[in-house]
Amino acid sequence: MKNQMIILMVLSGLLLQLFGCATSRPFIPKELNDQYNMKDYVQKINHLCVILDASGSMAYFWNYRDKFSQAKEILSHMNQTLPEIPMSTNMRTFGKKLWALESETTQIFRADQYRTSEFDHALNSIAWPSGQSLLPQALNAAQEDLKSVSGNIAILIISDGKDMESNTLSTLESIKKRFGERLCVYGIHIGDSREGFELMDNMAKTTCGFVEKIADISDPDPMADFVNRVFFEKFIDTDLDGIADKHDSCPETPEKIVVDKRGCPFDTDKDGVYDYLDDCQKTPADVAVDKRGCPFDTDEDGVPDYLDLCQSTPKGAPIDNKGCVIDADSDGVFDNLDQCPQTPKGARVDESGCWIIQIIQFDSNRKDIKSTIYPYLEEITKVLNLNQSMRLGIYGHTDSRGRTSYNLKLSKKRAQSVTNELLKMGISKDRFITDGFGHTRPIATNETKEGRSKNRRVEFKVIW
Repeated sequence: MKNQMIILMVLSGLLLQLFGCATSRPFIPKELNDQYNMKDYVQKINHLCVILDASGSMAYFWNYRDKFSQAKEILSHMNQTLPEIPMSTNMRTFGKKLWALESETTQIFRADQYRTSEFDHALNSIAWPSGQSLLPQALNAAQEDLKSVSGNIAILIISDGKDMESNTLSTLESIKKRFGERLCVYGIHIGDSREGFELMDNMAKTTCGFVEKIADISDPDPMADFVNRVFFEKFIDTDLDGIADKHDSCPETPEKIVVDKRGCPFDTDKDGVYDYLDDCQKTPADVAVDKRGCPFDTDEDGVPDYLDLCQSTPKGAPIDNKGCVIDADSDGVFDNLDQCPQTPKGARVDESGCWIIQIIQFDSNRKDIKSTIYPYLEEITKVLNLNQSMRLGIYGHTDSRGRTSYNLKLSKKRAQSVTNELLKMGISKDRFITDGFGHTRPIATNETKEGRSKNRRVEFKVIW
């Protein structure tokens, strides 16, 4: 009697399954372009990981058919609807294989490029379900499957959510920490278990995914919508730079500006100022720049601070390529202030950059040189030795007292006296031009004693 009851139940199940197959409508997939203008959408998934529940609970009937057959069928419908987009894929199951002693999780398919036929072949190779619901183990194994995957990842779980281990949700949370925003979990729930649906829904909400009940996506139109929502996203590009807002790190780029893959304008010299705003696009690395993208130039001398050895140059002063005011004669007085730009080397100069060359004074009607003058003559000798191409004009003068002819001779004698002393110090005579002008070139009035004293003199002039 007991055996007859079992046989009756099996026959009833088979009849119900045959009845269901006989009366179900064929699935004719919808072209996504028939429902959506796919030019307005972009692919958002780079890898699809399918986890199919092949545990014992999926062998039970629901809506006149076993849940596992329905799971494979809904995956087949998705496969028929999904275009062959450029993405990699793998498929994993959990349960117990035929003749196996223990339940396990197994990767049954992996491909670097998704193909409809290969996916369908792998799906059809999966045998009858049995064993325990090892979703946490399947998730951990999937984590290893995905460790070398780049881009965005979708994990699609097809299950009734029944008999799951208590650590299922925490396992997913740890995986989420590893992959971050790259990972979205989606689900297709089969059966009438409220707890199973809630578990899968919570798993999806842990990431950016969602769960659908199988009955809600069985027909071609809702399946097309499901595929579109999982694998594509609306292409919204507010700044019209060709990068969707979701992936655009610079969503307010001005129109017609060329951008990089992040949606940001190029910054060739990486100074923080985009090229289209950068007036100095070859700034060296780690150099501070202003809002124009140019290195700072504190003294505004045209030499940027990072090259400027003299950052307090007076405005308008002539400078060299180091940012320093030019001092052509190296006398310590910059050219813009130098009133004597050809000062001999080694000469002491005043604030105007002129050689402090002393006028030699003489007593009235005298040509001899005072002893106090010799240190100064030695200084002149030193300068002459440092400047071999320089010649020196030595010119004598008198005051206005006395005859003109006498004063002229006296002025020449005074100049010659100075020249003779310099000759004694080793300077060649061809280095000198000696002359006298009498009282014709006074530098002070001859009406006073002080004035006449100033006019009795010998002066020097540098000749190059």
